[in-house]
Amino acid sequence: MPKVLGEQIAEGGEAKVYDHGSTLIKSIGLDYFIQPIFALDRIALHNTYFPETRLTVLGFGRNKNGEFKIIVEQPFIDGQPVSDEDIADYMRQMGFELKNPRNWTYATPDIYLRDMHDENVIRSNKSNTIFVVDCDIRINTPELRQGGTRKISNIVLVK
Repeated sequence: MPKVLGEQIAEGGEAKVYDHGSTLIKSIGLDYFIQPIFALDRIALHNTYFPETRLTVLGFGRNKNGEFKIIVEQPFIDGQPVSDEDIADYMRQMGFELKNPRNWTYATPDIYLRDMHDENVIRSNKSNTIFVVDCDIRINTPELRQGGTRKISNIVLVK
């Protein structure tokens, strides 16, 4: 018998989102990732930069088509969309520079953030605080052409 995730309330390019009471459950696909480790890296980066909307990995599975999924839980934020100007101010305060307003891309030499638009950034109705609930966050490598300085390698140096 399949587990019930809740009522589906949204679907984006990489995830389906379910209402689970005080939390959301997200079923994340690997469409945007070469390997599952890159999806898990993104979750770790999100949790580092946006701990208020921490993604907790509940498990792994496959959908009815056999596609691999990562199942995560995230706090539900009751709020309103944030303007592009307020998002830009928020990101500047965090040390990020706007790189491309057409796809809402921000970066530092170490971190690349994309998709920072009003559906993924919410102002809480309770506290007026801004929360990032979804974004494309990665290590900013030179290949991304956003001033990145970090190199990613699977080579382990042993001394």
